[in-house]
Amino acid sequence: MDRHPDLSLLSQFGRGGLSRGRNREIVRHLLARCQSCCRTLAARSLLPLHVWGGGARSASRLDYGAAFDQAWRETERRQAALNVEKSEAPELLRELLAQPLEHRRTLIANSPRYRTWAFCELLLDAAREWGFQEPVQAVDLSQLGVELAMRLAAAHYGEARLNDLRARAWAGLGNAQRIHSEFRDAEEAFAKAERLLKKGTGDPLEKAQILLLKSSWRGTQQRFRDAFRLLDRVMAIGRKCGDVQLCGKALIMRGFLVGAANDPEAAVRHLAEGIRKLDPISDPRLFMVAQHNLVLFLTESGRYEEAQGLLESARPLYHQVADQMGLLRLRWLEGKIAISLGRFPAAEETLRSVRKELIERDLGLDAALVTLDLAHIYAHQGRNAEVQRLAEEVIPLFQSRDIHREAIAALLVFHKAAELERVTLGLIRQVSNYLQETRTARGLRSREPR
Repeated sequence: MDRHPDLSLLSQFGRGGLSRGRNREIVRHLLARCQSCCRTLAARSLLPLHVWGGGARSASRLDYGAAFDQAWRETERRQAALNVEKSEAPELLRELLAQPLEHRRTLIANSPRYRTWAFCELLLDAAREWGFQEPVQAVDLSQLGVELAMRLAAAHYGEARLNDLRARAWAGLGNAQRIHSEFRDAEEAFAKAERLLKKGTGDPLEKAQILLLKSSWRGTQQRFRDAFRLLDRVMAIGRKCGDVQLCGKALIMRGFLVGAANDPEAAVRHLAEGIRKLDPISDPRLFMVAQHNLVLFLTESGRYEEAQGLLESARPLYHQVADQMGLLRLRWLEGKIAISLGRFPAAEETLRSVRKELIERDLGLDAALVTLDLAHIYAHQGRNAEVQRLAEEVIPLFQSRDIHREAIAALLVFHKAAELERVTLGLIRQVSNYLQETRTARGLRSREPR
């Protein structure tokens, strides 16, 4: 820096509230033996007086050993405080989740016990996990996470670091809103995340995580070119930082989005490459989701035996880390593969139970897709009366909140054809493909990579 930093910058530096780039500039300035700035920091208890040596000769330079000792002691103090926060966070989360939603907001707003960095991170993680099971709960928890992140004390944690956390919270909310089809709110949330990230520390890995979520959002909007550009940036960060796992996540997301753009063979290539870069021990859920999507796109590519073999090898991992929705999607995938292999009785039994559970969970669009899978079996066997019955049963699903007009129109075509006994395998495939595209556009196709 060619000139002295102003007092506000020095104060933020002393409290650890600046970005890495700004910190480096001020450190260089201080190491250039700027006595006035060091004395300013010392006068405000932001730099210990003993950092300066005695006498006229040493008054113009830092005693680096003492400075590093002081910095190390401060680091140890902060780490000890963070360890205490981490130990208390799980119990705080259990307390919070036991309360009604309205009371949760009151606690976040009024109770200092919840205003810790560790608890905020745990709350954001919990919100992300609920996104795989209950989108409404995920949105509620993500909103709480945003409220909490905005209330944390900048004087304690540092403004720049807090802006990183706040950006992460807003991006998590945007992702939850994307899954729940709150598209306008999701766009606003991601915009806020980007603005906060620009005021953060400049940590490239923080940026990469938000870019990953935003790429999924762009894919939901079917803006695939924009999504792939974002993933290119994530890959560049991963290579620069030597983060192989991050590169694997980017490839897995690209594979999913390429498949959503109707190129299952390319999806298989990207997913397989991404899986090779993952560490299944550090993130077994991501490994499971990636394998699930690989089996899905192998099936859609007509590679049924390969899909069956991979699914069998992945089955223990499902039972180890999957939640109820994950196990339900496993059974659905088993039914689809059984159809492809001509094992119709087993496929029918599996898909009937899956359809029943999806209806109970009010996942109407998914239930409609399983209905079409069942119709495929009946049409192939010439069971026209049962195809008509399925067409009648699918009508009440139109009331589900996650079926919009385009999906309704597609199902009405299927219903009318069933009435006229003109349902063909080709028609079922066309309607199913259209609903798949509709579900992908709404972020409902599968549990996507985090």
